[in-house]
Amino acid sequence: MPKFTVLVLTLAIITLPLSAIAQTARIQSIAGKGKVRVQREKRTDWLPVRPATELYQGDQIFPDKGVRVYLQCPGVGTPVLVRAGIVSGMGSLCIKWANTEFRGSQAAETLGGVDASIPYIITPRHALLLSATPLLRWNPVSTVTEYNVEVTGPKGLMWRTKTKANQIIYAGKPLEAGLPYSLIVSTNTGKSSQEDIAPNRQQKASNLEFVILRQSEATLVKAQAAKISPTPLSNEASALSLANFYGNYVLPESVISAYKLPANTYKTYSLTSEAIALLESLIQQGKQSSLIYRTLGDLYWQTGLVRLAEANYLKAIDSVQGLEDMEDWTLAQYSLGQVYAAINEPQQALEHYSQAKVGYIFLGDSGLVEVLQRRIERLKKTAVNSANVKN
Repeated sequence: MPKFTVLVLTLAIITLPLSAIAQTARIQSIAGKGKVRVQREKRTDWLPVRPATELYQGDQIFPDKGVRVYLQCPGVGTPVLVRAGIVSGMGSLCIKWANTEFRGSQAAETLGGVDASIPYIITPRHALLLSATPLLRWNPVSTVTEYNVEVTGPKGLMWRTKTKANQIIYAGKPLEAGLPYSLIVSTNTGKSSQEDIAPNRQQKASNLEFVILRQSEATLVKAQAAKISPTPLSNEASALSLANFYGNYVLPESVISAYKLPANTYKTYSLTSEAIALLESLIQQGKQSSLIYRTLGDLYWQTGLVRLAEANYLKAIDSVQGLEDMEDWTLAQYSLGQVYAAINEPQQALEHYSQAKVGYIFLGDSGLVEVLQRRIERLKKTAVNSANVKN
C-alpha cells in the first residue's frame, strides 16, 4: 500500500494518436542533502522530485542550498548543472526544445492479454524491431509442458519449432526488412495465441504483426540511441530516456511506402519490444522504482496487453516511497482507470479515476481535476444505464 494518503498524476497519452509530442528533459542525478522541488506549468504547488523525473519546458526547478542537480537536456550530451538555492525556468536551463515528430499510440485491435489459459503473444506484439533474430515471448500457461511455435510471413511459413519454455530466439529462415510477420504459439493442451481476446469484446486480438526495420532506418535509430545513452543500464534516467525514445519512435512518412503496413495504422507501430526489454533488464539489476514500473505499464498498455499493464501499474503504486513518487503514483492510478474502462469494468475504473482526481486537487491542477470529474460522471451514468437494462 502507498505510504501516504493524498496522491496524484499526469494524464496518460498512450491511447491518443498524436502527430507530435513535446521533448522533455530529465533529472540525471541529485547530490547533497536536501530536496529538489519542481513547479509544473499551470500548477500552483511545488512538488519534491527524484532522479529520473521528466521535466518540461514550462516547468520551474528549485534545489535546496547545498544540493547539486544535473539535468539531461533535449539534444545535449553533457549534463547541465542547476544552481542550488535559485529558482530556474527549464526553458532557460535547456537550450534546445522542440517537438518530436510522432509517437506510437495504441491500436484498439491489439487489446487482449487477459485469459491466463492462452499463450498470448507478449513480444514482439504489433512492433517494429531492430533485430532480424528477435526474442519471441508469450504468456506461460500453467500445466502446459510444450509449446508449438510458428512464424509466418507473406511468403508462408518461415519457422516452426517446439519448446518447453515460454520464450525462444528466432532461428528460422532470414526475415526480410519491411515485411510483416506473425508469431503463432499453441500449447499441447490445445490452446492457441490466436484465441487471444479482451473481455466483453467479440473481436479477437489482431494486427499483432512485427516488422524488421530496414538498415537505413535501423542505422539512424541506433545512432540516436547511442546519443541518448551509450550505456543505458548504468543510469535509471538514461535508461528511461532511451525507453521513451523507443516507445515513441514511428517510421517517417518519407519511407512508409517501403514498408507493407496499412497507411492508417503505421503510426501505432513503435520499437516497444526494445523499450520493454531495456526496462525489464533494469528491474532485473535491482533498479526498481515507481517510475520504471509505471513506464513499463504504459508500454504494455500501448501494445494492448491488459493484465501485464495492470500488474506493472499496481507495482508502481506499491513501489511508492514518498512524495517524490507522487506523480507516478497518480499516473499509475489514472492509467488503471483507463485499462478498466477499456475492458468494461466501470466500478474499478471509477475507483482509480477518483484517486487520481484527489491527487490533482492536491497538486493544484484544476484543469485536470475538471477533466477527471467529467470522465467520472460519464462512467457513473454508464453504470446506472447498464443496471437499468439488466433490471
